[in-house]
Formats: sequence, C-alpha cells, structure tokens
Amino acid sequence: MNVCFKNSIKSIHSTCKFLFWSRLIMTQSTQLSGFEKYANWSKEELIVKLLGYENQQIDNDQIVNEQISNDQIVNEDNDSTNRTEVNVAKKQNSIPKKKKSPRPFDMSKYSKRRIALKVAYFGWNYHGFETNVPNEKRRPTIEGQLFSALMKAKMISDPSECNFTKCGRTDKGVSSLGQVVAFNVRSNLPHDSSEVLPSRNVESNVETNVEFSVETNVEFSVETNVESNVETNVESTTDIETNDVKTKIEEIPFVESINNLLPDDIRIIAWAPVNPDFSARFDCRYRHYKYFFVKGNLDIDLMRDAANRFLGTHDFRNFCKLDPSKQIKNFDRIILKVGIEKVQQSSFFSSQFSGTKEFYEFNLIANAFLWHQVRCMMAILFLVGQKLEPPSIIDNLLDITKTPAKPNYEMANELPLILYDCKYDNIINWQFGRDKDKMFNMPIRIYKHIYEQWNIHMTKALIFSTFLNDFGNISLKQLKPNDQEINEIQEINEMQEINEIKEMVNDEKNELSKNQNLNMTLDEFVFSNIDTKKYIITGGGKEAKTRNYIKIEKRQTNEPVEIRNEKYKAKKIKLEQS
Repeated sequence: MNVCFKNSIKSIHSTCKFLFWSRLIMTQSTQLSGFEKYANWSKEELIVKLLGYENQQIDNDQIVNEQISNDQIVNEDNDSTNRTEVNVAKKQNSIPKKKKSPRPFDMSKYSKRRIALKVAYFGWNYHGFETNVPNEKRRPTIEGQLFSALMKAKMISDPSECNFTKCGRTDKGVSSLGQVVAFNVRSNLPHDSSEVLPSRNVESNVETNVEFSVETNVEFSVETNVESNVETNVESTTDIETNDVKTKIEEIPFVESINNLLPDDIRIIAWAPVNPDFSARFDCRYRHYKYFFVKGNLDIDLMRDAANRFLGTHDFRNFCKLDPSKQIKNFDRIILKVGIEKVQQSSFFSSQFSGTKEFYEFNLIANAFLWHQVRCMMAILFLVGQKLEPPSIIDNLLDITKTPAKPNYEMANELPLILYDCKYDNIINWQFGRDKDKMFNMPIRIYKHIYEQWNIHMTKALIFSTFLNDFGNISLKQLKPNDQEINEIQEINEMQEINEIKEMVNDEKNELSKNQNLNMTLDEFVFSNIDTKKYIITGGGKEAKTRNYIKIEKRQTNEPVEIRNEKYKAKKIKLEQS
C-alpha cells in the first residue's frame, strides 16, 4: 500500500513539472517565431536547453513505464483473486455431498425357520471348526467364516441368538465332507406358515436381535448397511392356500447365497428344513471318519488285527486328550465299524503311487467321539504297523484296570483326517438344488468348483511324484564314489578331511554290503533300510525321530482322570473365592 502511494505522488509531481514546461514553451512560441527565439542564444545556452528536453523525455518515459507496470500488477492481482475464487468455488462444488445412508435391513419383516446345512471344507488353512471369537481374525475358523457369510447375507442377525448347533467339532487342520450344522434363519415364508418358527413377541411378530460384535467384542466383516437381494432368487417353493387361491412362495436360495460369500475352501453342499427342536449334535446317529496314510513299510495285516479290537463299547480315556474344564466322567464310546482298505485310484495315479507309495484309509464309525480320539487311535495303529507294539496293546489300553491312566505318546498328524459323514434318521430331506427345472444347476457348480481345487492340488502332487520317480530311480552305482574320485579328493583336501571321507565311504560300503546289490534304486534302498526304532510314523508324511524306542507299557503316564478333574475343580473354586 505504501509503495503504491509513493508511486502515485511521484507520478503527479512529474506530470505537473511536464505541464509547467509545456505551458512556458507554448507561451514563448506564441510570442516569437522559432528563429527569432533562439537566434541570440549562445552555444552553451542551446546545449543546456537541449539537455533539459532530454531529461524531460526520460521522466515522461519513466512515468509511462511505471503506469504500465502498476496496471500489470493490478491486473495480476485481479487475475489471482479471480483464480482463487474460482478454485474455492470448484473445491466447494467438488466436495461430495453426503449420501443418504441406506435404509437398514429390517429383519422383523421376515419370518424365521430352522434349517440344517451340510458343509464341506478343507481344514488345513483353519484353526479348527469351532470359533474362538477374540482370536477369529488372527486364527480363523470354519465356524467364524460361516457366521460372517450368514450375517452378510442377512440370514441371521447374531450367531448367539440363532440356536446354532453342530454335529462335530473338528480340530485344527482337519477337513470334512459331511459336517452338519443347524440354526434359525430368515425365511421368505409368511408368518402364519406352519414351517416357520413362532415369534417371541406375538404383537410385533419379531425376535429381539442383539449385535454379535457387541457381546463378543469382535468384528466380523459384515456389511451392515447393504440391503440383501437374495430374497429375489428362488430356492424352493411352497404352496400357500389363501381364500381358495394357491400362492407360490419362493424361498431364499440358501446354498447359492451362502456359497457366494464363503472362501474357496468352504462350501455348502445342501440344505434341509428341520423341526424347531432339531439338534445337529444330539440327533446324529453316528459319525464316520476317514484317515488316509501311505503304506510304506507298514504291516497292514497287523494294523487290521489291532483295529478290529476297537469294535464294541469300550472306555477310551487312554485314546483321547483330556480337558478337565469339561469335567467328563463317562468315556464309553460305541465303535460300530472299523476297517483298513486300499484307496481306489485311477489307473494313471495307481502307477504313480504303487508299492510303498500306495494309499490306504482307516474307516471308523461310532456313535460319538472324544477329543482327539481318532488321532490317538491312529497313532497306536502306526506303532503296531511298524512292529514296535503288538496288536494286544489295544486291549491293554482299553482295559482301565491294567492301564488306569493314559501313557505319554504322540498322536497322529491332523492333515489326513476327514469327517466323512454324519448320519441321521429319516428326519432330514436334503435339497441340493432349486426347483425341478433347475435342480442340477447348483450341484454342477459345486462339483466344478471342487474339481478346480482338485486339479490345482493334483497338479502339485504330480510334480512332486515326477521328482520322486526320477530321483528315486537313480541306481546306487551312480551314487557310489569310485577310487579315482577318492584319490582326487585326497590330493585336494587335508589329511583330516581325507580320513573323514574314508570313514564315510566305508560306512556306505557297509550299508551296501547288507543288501549285496548295487543295482538297487535309491527308492528301493531307502524303504529297505528304514530303522523303525529311530523313526516313528505319525501320518501325513511326518515322522518323529527317537534314539531308543520305549514300549508303551513302560512309559510314564498322566494323572488319572479323577485326580485331574478334582484338581481343576479346586483351582476354579479358589479363583472364584479370590
């Protein structure tokens, strides 16, 4: 502001000076002609006059330039102001307007019915079936994934209020083809239908819902502000007669809607309407488990002899993991069927997995199972198959008078175990598809999805198999160092290293002399020289290394069940009092 004012004063001063001299010159010019005016001037006077004109011209040029520059500054300031105003306007216009929040999904508009689902899953990516809510994000479970999908689809509002039951609680890494769950779910059927559940509130015809994340302090990834559109699809139909007119009610497509929200390794196979008091756990007649293993050097006949001793009703406290918090006192379980059979494979894979690489399966059917029971039973069968224990060890462990407490032993690996089926009476009518015209669409989609997963894993298995076959077919002659190679090594290495190499070669010669056949392949040599007392098979390709095997009957045992239960009760009472 001060600069502009000074420039203005300077401009006015120069202008006045210019006008004064112009007026004077014009006055003189009107009185005299040009020649008469300057005829008597001396040379010095004329020079001074010319210099005065030049200085006046310079001042005039400066005034003009300053005015031009001031005009430019004003214009630039105006342009900057205009641009700022435009940018502010743009920003104001670019700020997204608050969208109206979508209308919350109103569960009270729908009725509820009880259904059962048959669930298949590959468990190696999960920490068991049953959810542990505080750790669900860090340690995902099958049940947690299922709850998340059900809430996203707006089929349930809270897992704790849908009366959820499950047939089996599989462990970490265990898979299933026939797991069954049951719960109360949203339905498209009218409230007065005989297949829906009675409402708690007769007037409003709705149940009180509580958000799951509030009670359990965990956030499942649920889109609570998205309206579900599943009710527009068709799953099954029910004819409702109203005023002598049949109305076709289209039910929610449970299988398709849930599968669209589940990860690739979990799939709903079928659904079924069930009675309001149906329990997936207590109404199950029996569970069927399978355990796959490679034959290797196992004696299958001895394993079958031992497995048959499980049949009937027995106390399985020595074939399970005890959980004192459950306070279990009855360990009797009824084994309905056992069997060890070779897995039927295609002709191509039969050639790839023949001999010691043949796969067998242990089938076990019982009314119910204890925690880790199948894996403990399989661990003892492996010991029998390796001839580390006789088949009679099964009888001794089942007899609690001889073995009142469980000996310490490592249970079998979880990877090959699968809950194959859960059997019920004729109270479940499984529905695999939609109406009659489209009943095969969903099973076909599920089959193609599982086939894609199978293709991926079998391709990986084939790559491993190719490597094993090529590397395993190398002759021992090719691996045996000759004398020339040893002499070359002797010339390069120190004497101490030479002695170590000689000892190693001598050890190899001693091993080879046992077989007296250097034409053996590496594969044949490995499986003919396994020291079963140093390597204990635990299943799933795993082995436990031990220096000296100790018989089961000589091992240290855990405390008896009764003592452990009493200790837990005493500890719990002490904590409650404190």
